[in-house]
Amino acid sequence: MNNNFKENLRKIRKENNLSQEQLADELGVSRQAISKWESGAAYPEMDKIIALCDKFNLNIDDLLHKDIKEVKGEEESKKKLNSFINDFLSFITNTINMFSNMDLKSKIKCLLEQFIIAFILFTISFIIYNVLSSLFNSILIILPNIIYTFLNGVLKSVLAIALVVVSIIIITHIFKTRYLNYYEQIKGEKTKRQENNNKEENENITFKNNDKIIIRDSKHSEYNFINMMFKFIIFIIKFFAIWFGLCIAFIIVCLFVSFIGSFLVYKTGLFFIGLLIAILSSSIIGIVILLLIINFVFNRKNDKKKMIWTFIISLITFGIGCGLTFVGTLSFDISYENEYMLKPVTREYEMKEDLTILNNYGKIEYVETDDKNVRIEYQINKYCEIDENIYNNTISPWTYCDNPLEIIRECIKNMNNKKLIQINDGIEKMTIYTNKTNIETLKNNLKKHMNDSENTERINTYEEQINELENENEELKLEIEELQKQLDN
Repeated sequence: MNNNFKENLRKIRKENNLSQEQLADELGVSRQAISKWESGAAYPEMDKIIALCDKFNLNIDDLLHKDIKEVKGEEESKKKLNSFINDFLSFITNTINMFSNMDLKSKIKCLLEQFIIAFILFTISFIIYNVLSSLFNSILIILPNIIYTFLNGVLKSVLAIALVVVSIIIITHIFKTRYLNYYEQIKGEKTKRQENNNKEENENITFKNNDKIIIRDSKHSEYNFINMMFKFIIFIIKFFAIWFGLCIAFIIVCLFVSFIGSFLVYKTGLFFIGLLIAILSSSIIGIVILLLIINFVFNRKNDKKKMIWTFIISLITFGIGCGLTFVGTLSFDISYENEYMLKPVTREYEMKEDLTILNNYGKIEYVETDDKNVRIEYQINKYCEIDENIYNNTISPWTYCDNPLEIIRECIKNMNNKKLIQINDGIEKMTIYTNKTNIETLKNNLKKHMNDSENTERINTYEEQINELENENEELKLEIEELQKQLDN
């Protein structure tokens, strides 16, 4: 047996604040025996060695042959690592349990607090990072460029990592102090109540779905600033929710109007049935959303099961309605020929050298005649009328409909006959009747007008590009001046 035992025995006794007499009493030997063991004059029997190992939680080989201080250091490191891992896993578990048992308001409040704290820490870290980065630049600028770039990058990276780590530690500590510890307190109090009432025999507490906890109730302190911020943000959310609810209400009204109006096309068969189903189901979905908004604004409870099932069934019904509507449209005849919807309107103008006729709706057809003046025939919707703007001998025709209800009636009539016919309220066709000389003059005037318009647009585009380039030039001049100042420094 080497000298490790006597040294280890002395270290163990002193670490546990035991005298030789106290250790001798616990092992059932004399004080002189302990003294001889520590001096190396004698060695204990095997049963005493086993008793020492059991008492101080040691291994026989470590006690007799190794340095107990090093062994304890290794064990301490392992314990610390295991403790860190266990604490981290416990933190995650408690956080998940806490959030699963918090009511909605407490969840929003907790997340809002963490967001505000994170934003404040980010702002402070951003300021510190920029100040220290400027300090690093001013100190390291005297070094060669390669060394300056390397050290500057390393220092900035270390600084950024340090700020992030410190911010995470602060956020975690505040979160643990303000919420997890409080959650554990509530959990302990609830466990005691359940044990006193003999309702739960398990050591771990169980929260029911209808027994949500409220973090930070009126009996506990809370940050006034964060509480006011929370109330303000809730007010803003409710304000926008009210406006969104008004939009939903308007949509619901429009859907009910559409529901009544859909009976105008009752002869369309599947299309009509699908349209009714789709409108009704979408109205119910809108009502469910509106009820959710109202209950949120006035802090009322929602009947979740009914609302969820109503929403799902209405969504399925809406899909069925859309499908029936699609199937119904397959039986419709689509036609782009709407000659019966058109009527001719004729206008006559005196021919002048600079007369220009425009058509913003389509092409112009020219027909050669013996007329000295210009006669224009327009094909327009039979429920509309023609009018024109005349400026500097330039004619720009346009249409207007005094009675759009007639067009709507025509569309309904076509749909009930299962026909989809294109109905245009503009100029469908434009024909100019005049002699050959006038036709050439009109074409040249129109071409010149178009070229002038293109040139004007091109000039405007070039002017915008020139302005953008001038602005870029000014910015580059300012940047050159800044760089020159840095070089001078």
